Amino acid sequence: MTDDRMMTRFAGHTHAGHDTTPVMEVDGVPVTISVDSDATLWVCDLLGGACVSRRLDLDAAGPEDEWYYEVGEWDEEDDEEDVEAEAEEGDEDAIRPRCEVDAYEIASQLTVAHLDGRPVVVTGGGRFDLSGPELETMGGAVRVWDLRTGRKIGKTLTGHGLGVTSLTTVATDLGLLAVSSSEEGELRAWNVTSGERVAALQASYNGGMGAGLIAGRPIAVTGGHDDFVQVWDLLSGEQLGQSLTGIKPAVRALATVEVEGRTVVAAGGDDHVLHLWDLKSGEPLGAPLTGHTQCIATMGTARIAGRAIAVTGSNDGTSRIWDLARGEQLGDPLPGHLQTVTELSGAPVAVTHARDAGIRVWDLTRAVR
Repeated sequence: MTDDRMMTRFAGHTHAGHDTTPVMEVDGVPVTISVDSDATLWVCDLLGGACVSRRLDLDAAGPEDEWYYEVGEWDEEDDEEDVEAEAEEGDEDAIRPRCEVDAYEIASQLTVAHLDGRPVVVTGGGRFDLSGPELETMGGAVRVWDLRTGRKIGKTLTGHGLGVTSLTTVATDLGLLAVSSSEEGELRAWNVTSGERVAALQASYNGGMGAGLIAGRPIAVTGGHDDFVQVWDLLSGEQLGQSLTGIKPAVRALATVEVEGRTVVAAGGDDHVLHLWDLKSGEPLGAPLTGHTQCIATMGTARIAGRAIAVTGSNDGTSRIWDLARGEQLGDPLPGHLQTVTELSGAPVAVTHARDAGIRVWDLTRAVR
């Protein structure tokens, strides 16, 4: 039977090496974005099926920080003093990075955005993204790449000690923010244009994270291997309200959304249910929403005809749509695991993936009728 909620399907290979496949519009065409294990960027047309590839410019992927070059590496037969002397004399060949960029680890996490009108890809590195002799030179770098050329834009954003576990962007009045959380529980945010670090906070180990705007201000909601969820003001670096309890670890999918004039925090994870809290009071909004039979791993939100909805993706192979004001599921589950909730041609859509059917795009406006 045909499901009239489905807009299109792409059964081709997306070359993805990550858990989710971002989708965006480029020149009016919906495309999937992925980066494979040798740092090749793939862009696949969801309508026509054609894929194009280009290598990310790894020559520019290293950090600009002084520590990246301050020692340098040399062949065993080279003498350290000779190399330093050559560097002082201006021999650029003698100045070599102290660590290397690992193509396999460069895109452990991936998202997409528009920066000053051009489509960009944002990557978060894995644990060994920057492999070197010291822990400080290792994983978790965040980079922004031009989708059309594969060239890096701005600085390589460093600071995580281990791999990035969650990554997103937030468009603000200050510019585009890249927000990431990591294995060691650090939550960081950078202004993509200036490269300035906006926030560096300690959140949950192996952190899940969602970020967005509340009353025009960028916030992030975090969870992980703790039995609570926290909400952070990214500009002040302060926690908003109390820690939200009643959820079991691990927490993997999180979001905040305005629902009928109040800020609602939504979270799901290994306990298979969707939790909702009122941020101001810290109290749960009714009983957790049930339906999934395995871990909730992904989540996205949208607003349709004034109604705030959430879409959750689970390891049970389904995605479910929830009315957050009513606290109820809308319609039958969507087949496939949720990849993202985004807009195509101005309309909110959910993108799912299933091994037997590939990528499918669902019209959320039809889904909530």
